[in-house]
Amino acid sequence: MKKTIVQVLIALHFAEMKVTELLPFARSIHDNAGADPDVTIPLPTVTLLDGQITDLSDTVTLRLTNKSKALTTQEGRQATAVILTLTKIANTVEEQANEINPGDVARATLAIQRIGFSIKRPAFLPGRTFEIYKVEIGGAKVRVKRDVNVYLHHWRYSPDGVTWVRLPDTKMVSIYLFGLPLGKDAYFQHAFTLKADSAPNFDLNNLELEWSDSISVTIPRH
Repeated sequence: MKKTIVQVLIALHFAEMKVTELLPFARSIHDNAGADPDVTIPLPTVTLLDGQITDLSDTVTLRLTNKSKALTTQEGRQATAVILTLTKIANTVEEQANEINPGDVARATLAIQRIGFSIKRPAFLPGRTFEIYKVEIGGAKVRVKRDVNVYLHHWRYSPDGVTWVRLPDTKMVSIYLFGLPLGKDAYFQHAFTLKADSAPNFDLNNLELEWSDSISVTIPRH
């Protein structure tokens, strides 16, 4: 029997959050990250997040009476900074929770949830999950299981898990991305169009493609 290695993963839902929802979430993560008995977040990262939350909160307060374009741009830039730091913390939490509790889903899940993150849901349809199956200097190859019901595969890439670049639609189950930043994390998401639909699978809430949770890998320098 093939042995399965279990890893508990974190689901980040920043695309669904408004700034007014991001702030309390970030504050909760900040408060929990510095006091957990198992997971250790570097103090400089916690301090950085504290300052970013303060800056964003101040801007949000100013925008209640001032709707200037400059403040709107500033708010967007500060929100992105908070998201990037939270993503870094999530990666640390996920790694430590699984290292401390190898193969123990219940304990790893508890450690992650104590910090305040949600657990990535299991894939609900066979053949719809995808994987990074090869990483090279400046490049990565990703693939999804072949499914005779799928007409088109949709892929997108992000250098930070926040801003996404849509790749050309394809009927191929694997793609190769090159020219990726060396020594940096690269994030990928997948969506699909079924033959019977003749149209992409949309999220009913906003008519956006129903993208999978993202997976990431660090692109090697050499």
